[in-house]
Amino acid sequence: MRVKTKRSWLSRRLPYLYGAFIVVGFLLIDWVGYDLLLPDPAPYRYELVTEGTIANFPDLILSAPSKLVIRKFEARLDHDGTPFADVYVADLGAEFAPVLLDWQERSTDLSIVVPSRSADLNDLAQAVKLHVPDDGVLLGWWDTSRQLHALTGVQIVYDVNLPRPLFIPSDWEDDFSAIESLEKIFWRISEKGGQDFERFLDALSTQKEEGLATLKRIAGRQKNFIVVQLSDVYKLSLARPGLVRVGYRDFVASKDIHDDIIQVKKWLDAQGVADYAVESLGWAKKRVYYLRDRASAGTLIAQMLPFGNFKPTLLDGLKLVGNYGSYWVYEMDSQTQ
Repeated sequence: MRVKTKRSWLSRRLPYLYGAFIVVGFLLIDWVGYDLLLPDPAPYRYELVTEGTIANFPDLILSAPSKLVIRKFEARLDHDGTPFADVYVADLGAEFAPVLLDWQERSTDLSIVVPSRSADLNDLAQAVKLHVPDDGVLLGWWDTSRQLHALTGVQIVYDVNLPRPLFIPSDWEDDFSAIESLEKIFWRISEKGGQDFERFLDALSTQKEEGLATLKRIAGRQKNFIVVQLSDVYKLSLARPGLVRVGYRDFVASKDIHDDIIQVKKWLDAQGVADYAVESLGWAKKRVYYLRDRASAGTLIAQMLPFGNFKPTLLDGLKLVGNYGSYWVYEMDSQTQ
């Protein structure tokens, strides 16, 4: 006769406890695996400081519309919160991506974007308001176009944020994906509109005659003004490295302009550089952009900027109508469009 032994409370519940531990273990493994797949945070972040109108930002050297909403952010290092730049952004409404008005660096050791030229941009904006008619359309790099639209209301062709060149320090290279994700989210970088802008880059990066023909096809029959800025040639070399080869070097400015000129000329002669253009970055620094080969010198953008033997009158169908610091403005002859 089989004798039944009475099982203890613990022994009767052990199978359920084992099962619970197994389920928890799988959940932990799943959670840890998912966490490993998540991207690390970017090494910096944008933090809102304040918002208002141009009257609230005396440090912003721009004549913005009185009702334009402006927000000031600080770009801060993520590990300790140290700010390295003040970032001024225009808000044109919920349906529009934010517009970078000015990026003011606080650190000389960390510069991740092309420096702002606020004074030059303000002079250009004043000229646009005075001289571009209501039916005029402005063609230019997408960031310059959006800045001028925010400041003046001028009609533009490229009204979306696209990826901008970033100068990533070597110790941030492993964080590139996280940085790219941060920039895309904060600036609401568009998935569309890039193809149209690529045609503009094609025009600027090809040889003069072909580039002018492409530019005229883009412009159509409207009254068009084309704005180019010295840094555009370097940005174009990053976008079209096989067609435009450009470098730059920064020089510390001294109190004697003649010494500065001698210093720059000696360096250019040592490098064998013939085609270059100099841009002032405030009172303390000058940036020299230089073309690395003759093919680059023949591109449309190099012909529209003061490199080498600058002859803007030879640009068929384009008329130079203004120069505002590092910005150069051309009017397209409607008879050739």
